[in-house]
Amino acid sequence: MRFRYRAYMGGPDPLAEPDPPPEEAVAIARELLEPLAEAEGADDAITAVEKAVARYAEGDRAALESVDSATGGLLGRALGAGARELWDRLDRADHGLSPRELRRLGEVALRDARDAPRPGRRPGGREGGPGGEPTGHDVPYRSDRPLDAVATLRRAMVRRASDPIDTALRADDLRSAETEPTGGLAVSLLVDLSHSMTTRSLHEAATRTALALDALVRRHPEDRVRWVGFGDVAHEIDPAALVAHDWGRVPGTNLHHALRLARGHRRRHPGLAHRILVVTDGEPTAHLGEDGDARFSWPASPRTVEVTVAELDAALREGSRVSFFLLSDDPRLRAFRDLVVRRRGVEAVTADAAALAPMLLETYLGGRSWPRA
Repeated sequence: MRFRYRAYMGGPDPLAEPDPPPEEAVAIARELLEPLAEAEGADDAITAVEKAVARYAEGDRAALESVDSATGGLLGRALGAGARELWDRLDRADHGLSPRELRRLGEVALRDARDAPRPGRRPGGREGGPGGEPTGHDVPYRSDRPLDAVATLRRAMVRRASDPIDTALRADDLRSAETEPTGGLAVSLLVDLSHSMTTRSLHEAATRTALALDALVRRHPEDRVRWVGFGDVAHEIDPAALVAHDWGRVPGTNLHHALRLARGHRRRHPGLAHRILVVTDGEPTAHLGEDGDARFSWPASPRTVEVTVAELDAALREGSRVSFFLLSDDPRLRAFRDLVVRRRGVEAVTADAAALAPMLLETYLGGRSWPRA
């Protein structure tokens, strides 16, 4: 239910002044007031629920927070299935956040990621711009590009060969790696929605990271981002749906299907370089069969690994670059990591919940600077 997301990031509540509830939810709340008011022998708990729903119907979106966790059994026991059904309808009508509230949460998540201590590993640069795909050549050093130490040393040694007495390093010896320019980037963020993400308390970090990426992409309108959630199957998802996701007991980590959807995003934007960012805490344990149905196996079957790696190879042949952010140190996940990192264009790093957002956003930004506060 949306009410628990008001403070899920800790610190100052970014939704201290929430938007009013949707009209549909207000109508259901007013409808729910009738069985509450007519309840015979209503105890203090029913009275408290009635007051909270009345405040909600008047536009106080925070009113139901205090009763949200207790109302399920209470309504069912005291008022019967009719009131329970109305409460479920209210939940569905207002389970999410308004677009403005999502933007607020995204800005908070982006600020927290920007201000977090930088992890020791710095991801490679993105295609295009100062941090793009290296061409194999070097250019004179520029402050917006990283220094190429090997090319700098090579140039200095060539110069010294003609003048051994001059041993000082000169400014014109400094070189940067040349990169391929592009006008934008197509990004596919693949988020593991399996139940293990919840049991390991990683789901909120994944949600915050997606919200922060959404806020950051708004500053780069030339880029195109597609969010994909994957469990037993994969499907396109947006930050609002990710916040509302119930993280139920979904068997399977169908990275095979998620990579296939990511390749579709690249085909829709053929003029942009493509980057795939994968957030997961486990090895692939599901894939799509020839009939389109999901095949699940734990431990992962050889067939699942085979078709997943084949889908990864297809993405790499099309020019995509893939970064895996691994949120556990499970032996089977390490084995999968060792298999995929042998491929050119793939990187895989282990990240804890606190480091996920800074590391992933660094990878997205590449050579571009972080937005100012």
